[in-house]
Amino acid sequence: MKTALVKYNNIAHLPHARRLLAADAISKAGDWVLFVAMSALVFEAGGAQALALFSLARVLIPALLGPWAGSWGMVLAPRTLMISVDLGRCVLLLLAAAAAHTHQSVWLLEALVVGCAVLAAFHSPAERRFQRDAIAPEQRADFNAVIGATATTVMIAAPAAGAVMATTLGNVGSLVVDAISFIMSALIVAGVRTATPAATSTASQKQAQPEPAVGRREGTLATLTRVLKEQPVVTACLITQAAACTVAGAALVLLPPLSSRLHAGDGAIGWLTTAIGIGSLLGVLAGGAIARQGRLLMCVTSVVTMGVILGLLGSSPSLPLALGCAALVGVAANLPEPMYWTSYAEEVKESDSGPVYGLVESAITGGFSLGGTILGATIAAVGTPTAAWSVGIAASLVAATAFVPALRRHRAKAAVPPSVPVENCAGVTP
Repeated sequence: MKTALVKYNNIAHLPHARRLLAADAISKAGDWVLFVAMSALVFEAGGAQALALFSLARVLIPALLGPWAGSWGMVLAPRTLMISVDLGRCVLLLLAAAAAHTHQSVWLLEALVVGCAVLAAFHSPAERRFQRDAIAPEQRADFNAVIGATATTVMIAAPAAGAVMATTLGNVGSLVVDAISFIMSALIVAGVRTATPAATSTASQKQAQPEPAVGRREGTLATLTRVLKEQPVVTACLITQAAACTVAGAALVLLPPLSSRLHAGDGAIGWLTTAIGIGSLLGVLAGGAIARQGRLLMCVTSVVTMGVILGLLGSSPSLPLALGCAALVGVAANLPEPMYWTSYAEEVKESDSGPVYGLVESAITGGFSLGGTILGATIAAVGTPTAAWSVGIAASLVAATAFVPALRRHRAKAAVPPSVPVENCAGVTP
């Protein structure tokens, strides 16, 4: 923990990194506030059916659109695209506030939510592209650990802030404040400068692989197929990240029936969610050192164990044991997080980064949605403990397939003669 705090302090002293962290935190907090306020407004205007459509749209659209949004966004500089998306979301939120205030149709609110979801699908890949431009290669592992810790902290604090604003300002007022927050994010991004040439290391020069020929135009699916085939580390990270998000989504859906089975009261859901958040924060802080060492196999192992932890969580006989398992879910899911993003930055060429980052975001949002849907249906069929073990074991088996490309990469590194620098074949710069 002491080492993690030192790394946080080192990153926080870099002005460009500090601005990126602030912009990312504000943007993610805005998404959570939007979810809290719009959920209430949609339910009030259209009932449970409209709320179900809202929940589906805000997850499904980014998941389906991700790779293409990342590819289409390559025509703009990432900073320009991020600023444009933030300003676009600001406009849509102001329109939503006006529509809710004047009691317009719920379908207008749904359409504005869809618009925000579409813009969000463009924002995430652009943000990751911009981070690889603004953060020097030797700082990426630490930065990814810190930004992961910031994101998990926001996940804990922002929904609570949204609830407070909804109580004090009302849901319409919350949307107005949220719109202002996206303007703040855009202004901060505008002040971020890319890494200087002096900060570019030999590793980044090595990473500048030959670009495709000028006349070559490759489709999004063709690009993704080629990258996943040629880069086994990217494939391993993508498989484990999708599996981890699936288990994490299942864990969140598991909490209400688990609390009911334990007769722990409604407050138990909040405590269990907080435990997952705390575990996530600890996991991503510890993951920074793992990312710097390039220990991909440890990351894969962490995700494989999530299935067992989910089973233990679903069959916990008491609330204290459930709280411990919930924290372990957060640790196991987020321990590899810095490794994922560091590996993508090191392995993926700039010309391929848009579609790849879009696919990653699709894996994240789609995994959460899929895990929750499957577990919910399985609980209805076979009960909470059996469902947790069944979904957990299936996810672990999927994550274990990532051992194949990871082991091949590991053996390739071990086969290099000592006279050859390890960094020439390593998937991640030490």
